[in-house]
Amino acid sequence: MSLKGKMLGKGEAFREAINAAASQMFCGNRPGIFGTEKIIGYVCNIHDPNDENDELRGTVDVQEYNCDAGDVNGQPTGYHEGVFLSAVQDNKTGFYVVPQLYSDVVIVQDTSSQTEYVIMMSHVKAVRLNSHDTLHLGVTQYENFVETDDGLEKDYDELEETGKKSSTDYTAESIRDEVSIDGKGLVEEKTAEKKTVVVGDTKITIDGSTVIIETGDTVTIKADKADIQVSDASVKGESVTVDGNNVKITGGKLTVNGTSNVDGMGPFNAIKACPFSGAPHGGSIVSGT
Repeated sequence: MSLKGKMLGKGEAFREAINAAASQMFCGNRPGIFGTEKIIGYVCNIHDPNDENDELRGTVDVQEYNCDAGDVNGQPTGYHEGVFLSAVQDNKTGFYVVPQLYSDVVIVQDTSSQTEYVIMMSHVKAVRLNSHDTLHLGVTQYENFVETDDGLEKDYDELEETGKKSSTDYTAESIRDEVSIDGKGLVEEKTAEKKTVVVGDTKITIDGSTVIIETGDTVTIKADKADIQVSDASVKGESVTVDGNNVKITGGKLTVNGTSNVDGMGPFNAIKACPFSGAPHGGSIVSGT
């Protein structure tokens, strides 16, 4: 018997199989096998982690578009309750994205468990991404693609980097941020013990007890008012200038060592002792400031 004859002989069995599938609701009023098609609708309810029904916590309800009017068991036709947002319900330790209320979504169904899942959404309310090891987020700029009569001059994976990039790397113990152009830029590293910021030749380190600023150039502080209070301070430099219209030194005792010059100006006495009596005319300590 020919192949065509064999297929014709199976026609009745095939029709019986289709009728059996339809009677068991494997086929609905939409094209395709029931439970295998993608369903488009909108989010009409969000069940938060404190929902009174623990079987719905961390899920959403979706109403289909373009479905027949009418209710089934008290719910509108095309109403999907308890649609999962992740591979597990109410995912608190992994990847979890919550769509905005009334945002458009696409859902699918697992035919064996009948569980439905959101696979795409138009607007996002919250994102939770909790990695157990590392997490890298970054943006790298590439050269623009060039179109020719034969298509693209280079494929996207062949485009070269411009040198501009930014990234953040997370581990359980540290966070590292970087913004650079041709390998030079800002690097910020944070741990539970300290924070370090490096830009060029300047480095700032902050820990639980000290703040260290290291730079090969200038540190400038600009403010309408500055109040610096320390228990012990030291200022050291090859050339130190204090400039102001009104400079006042107070607090108790001022100690100045060295020898005063003679220029007829200033408050210091250049003569260490009286030339007649030998009594001292100068001192290194000023009290009552």
